[in-house]
Amino acid sequence: MLKDRDYNIHNNVRVIHAAFICLAIALGASGCSKKLTFSGMPFDMDKIVFENSREKTEDWKEKGVRLARQKEYFEAIEALTNYIEQAPKDSFGYNALAVCYKNTGDQQLAMKNFEKALDLTPKGEGRAKILGNIGNMYFSSGKMQAALGFYKDAAAEFEENPLYVILVARTFVSMNDFDRARKALSQAEPNLKMLSRYERDEDRGQGYYLLAQSYAALNDEERMLENLDKALKINPGRYIGRIENDSSDETNLFYTLKDDPKLKKLIRRYAARTTN
Repeated sequence: MLKDRDYNIHNNVRVIHAAFICLAIALGASGCSKKLTFSGMPFDMDKIVFENSREKTEDWKEKGVRLARQKEYFEAIEALTNYIEQAPKDSFGYNALAVCYKNTGDQQLAMKNFEKALDLTPKGEGRAKILGNIGNMYFSSGKMQAALGFYKDAAAEFEENPLYVILVARTFVSMNDFDRARKALSQAEPNLKMLSRYERDEDRGQGYYLLAQSYAALNDEERMLENLDKALKINPGRYIGRIENDSSDETNLFYTLKDDPKLKKLIRRYAARTTN
């Protein structure tokens, strides 16, 4: 009995050994290395290919936002397109993609994506942001009447944020309709305390800066300086340089104030604070 068992074991070993030899020959014939290794590489390779063939949804979103902030709009468009493929029901992707197309000068694709974002966004703050972005697109291209309509829609959509009424006022100023600009500004004033609640960190002070521009056009120096002071107090690093650039631009509302001693004094005061 013992001899039969030893024989069977020996025979099985011979069979296994022969099988390995055949496998080695087959691999050698197919151009593979003649040295057999069993490191599990096929499974590792599958894992590597799988991990490299996909990106996490959030990764594409963050990459797109980062590239857009760096003004690398074409690269941002590619990243955001990938994000949309993975999250087709998220209006953020379409809105961000539309802003990038707007900044490349492609209004047609920008509007197509803005409309898709609106379709996916319920009433309220999110929808107002998209309408405001559309208004910005038309304002920057000189289509004031179209911009005005979207700013008004945004203001009606989310009355809590006075920024949209400020944008309405700025548009009236650009259209030389100063009476309606004053009326819009008076509507915005009672809600200005809400500006900081809805401004993003990088945009802090923007509402007050836009107010100052409108009041400059209306020759209301007191309110202009008052709102510039607020913008500088909130975000001096951003607005000191911007005031200096805008007051040197002949097409800007601040150009006539470039030699205003009160404005220069205000800039010096906040410039000193940023260097301390």
